[in-house]
Amino acid sequence: MHSRPLLSKYHRQRLMRLFSLLSILGVTLAWLPARPVDAGVLSTVRDYLSRQQAGITTGIQHEVFFTATTAVSGGAGVNKVIVILPNDAANNTKWCRTAGTLTVTGITEPTGTFVTAESATALPGTLAGTCSQTADTFNITGVNNLTAATKYGVRFVGLVGVLGTGDAANNIKILVKTNNGTADVDTYTVATSLVAADQYALSASVDPTLTVALSATTLNLGTLTSTNVSYQGVTSTVTTNAANGYVSLVNYSGALSNGTNTIADAGGTATAGTSGFGASTSKASQTISASTASPACTTTLQTQTGSANATTLATAFKQFSSAAAAASADATTLCFLAAVSGTQAPGAYSTTVTLVTTAKF
Repeated sequence: MHSRPLLSKYHRQRLMRLFSLLSILGVTLAWLPARPVDAGVLSTVRDYLSRQQAGITTGIQHEVFFTATTAVSGGAGVNKVIVILPNDAANNTKWCRTAGTLTVTGITEPTGTFVTAESATALPGTLAGTCSQTADTFNITGVNNLTAATKYGVRFVGLVGVLGTGDAANNIKILVKTNNGTADVDTYTVATSLVAADQYALSASVDPTLTVALSATTLNLGTLTSTNVSYQGVTSTVTTNAANGYVSLVNYSGALSNGTNTIADAGGTATAGTSGFGASTSKASQTISASTASPACTTTLQTQTGSANATTLATAFKQFSSAAAAASADATTLCFLAAVSGTQAPGAYSTTVTLVTTAKF
């Protein structure tokens, strides 16, 4: 008895053709190049520099911000952030002037005040860093896992490593990337610019000032009687930027006189019923005594009974106001007082008083 084949000749031929096609397809696929997995692209990337001047040899600070597109999950303290400068003569050994360690700090905002805050998360981990040369590279290590769609901030400055800047140029490419300890995860290239000079000697000047405003150009103590002390003041208002303030002085041309007779100097007090002329001031601690007139002396003519302070004037200046520092609208009322006895000769009495203010620069 002959055994019957499981497949007909026709089916065996079809199966052989299928095996041949699969073999050819396998060889073809084997020769196709493997497509690499694309790294993610960082977003919101900035590198805030402390200076923008080219050729600085030390003291440069970088503050780098970025938003991770892909989670970085190498493990606590295993991940990295890497910043790479162009590999050319204009930049090599200039951004990293001396290779060595860096001081690294996670930050939420750059140094300074901005209208729009970064509002970042401080780069997590026990951060450390180094700078190396050719191409100048900053390696931030000890980074904990990073979360996708989270913005991070980090500041680094030189420690043993010395950070400077490259040659003056625009569009200097800076590559920023995250790394999980074995492979790069996200990358992005930003541009910066270095200029020949980023600092200016800014100068300004302030002129010395002194302004004096007097409340009146004439004074009139009215008709004097033996029953009252008559008084009236002039207000001197001073503004000056003199560091040592100012001093205001007064003198007179002589005792009140009608050409023949005089009203005696008050000698310290003007008293109703006793002839005397003098001055007082609203400012304490002056050569001219402080006013005790009641009601208080103003620029309006007033009278009182009794007595009030009245320093004798002289042809030599006496101080009625002062300030020890710059002053603004510093007002002092200089009061002139006169009284007469019942036997004081009649007539129109007058004298000339002079007020002078000097700024003490």
